[in-house]
Amino acid sequence: MKNLSLGNKLIFICNVLFLFMWLVAYFAPYINPEIFSFASIFAIAYPILIFVHILFVLYWTVQFKKVVFYSIIALAISYLFGTPIFKSKHKFKALAKDRSFSVLSFNSQMSYFLGGSKKQVQENQSNIIHFLKQENADIVCMQEARKGIDISLNYPYKSIFDFNHIYSKYKIIDAKEFVFKEISTNKSSYVDVLVHGDTIRVYNLHLESLHLKIENHQLNDEWKSQDGDLPFQNKTEDISKKINLATKKRIDQTMSIVLSIQNCPYPSMICGDFNEVAQSYIYRKLSKHHKDAFIKSGKGFGATYSQFFFPFRIDYILADKIWSPFNFEVLDENISDHQAIRCDIEMN
Repeated sequence: MKNLSLGNKLIFICNVLFLFMWLVAYFAPYINPEIFSFASIFAIAYPILIFVHILFVLYWTVQFKKVVFYSIIALAISYLFGTPIFKSKHKFKALAKDRSFSVLSFNSQMSYFLGGSKKQVQENQSNIIHFLKQENADIVCMQEARKGIDISLNYPYKSIFDFNHIYSKYKIIDAKEFVFKEISTNKSSYVDVLVHGDTIRVYNLHLESLHLKIENHQLNDEWKSQDGDLPFQNKTEDISKKINLATKKRIDQTMSIVLSIQNCPYPSMICGDFNEVAQSYIYRKLSKHHKDAFIKSGKGFGATYSQFFFPFRIDYILADKIWSPFNFEVLDENISDHQAIRCDIEMN
């Protein structure tokens, strides 16, 4: 620090601040957001924090300064012990049909992706149906699915709870919707399915949404025009309250689902839209005793939601620890605000 110029001292102070933010983000999976809500916010920014520390490493390396090791240590810990944010290799395998099955998870946004007119909704609904038929997955988990889509899909077995749909080529022997303490427009359910002579449980989750998209656009517009009817601070506080409320609901929902998973007598798979990044408390709770299909066999960043300023991975397929996931894909079709994901599961 003594050997740094004034400019480098200021940069080093920024480096230390970003180290603190990285530290909070790194430990966010172990911090209940109800106790410290900022941990979940830093967790969302975790990939950006990693990128910033890469820039610090490059800068201090060019400057030949020993302080470079602070960011190097942070990056090394993230790489060796943190939840991966990028996978360089795709794990592909041709699987025996009598001991494997394919699964697809997709938040179809109620088919409103092209707009709210009847014609647009019907057009996008047709695109979604065509897409699902082309993919022809053995088990399909849909969140925010419009009523009536089941008529056009040729699956012999199905479970429908409002907007939460599960379609299966294998016999569904039981199905249940989660009824949470607090009312939510999001729906979660599970089915017990007979696959190759074994009973498995498939969870289809859509955890509480933030419901911030419209409010954010309105807030940005009014901030620019400076003619909003409420002070800017009041509106940001209102959004903050909504974030905290949604987070609390997701935690309560997750605890009920985790209890179900713990009491499940069968191997299980967890699919759906968690509305949480992988560097989060809720993801850690749900992924315990399960394998993340993206981490085990995916490639790239695995981002499934790109409607904000940078893409997020908030949709997941988690396979029971006794199974092996292969051939994970984030599918390219632009027919919802989410990307569909699919993979193959080998039943060991």
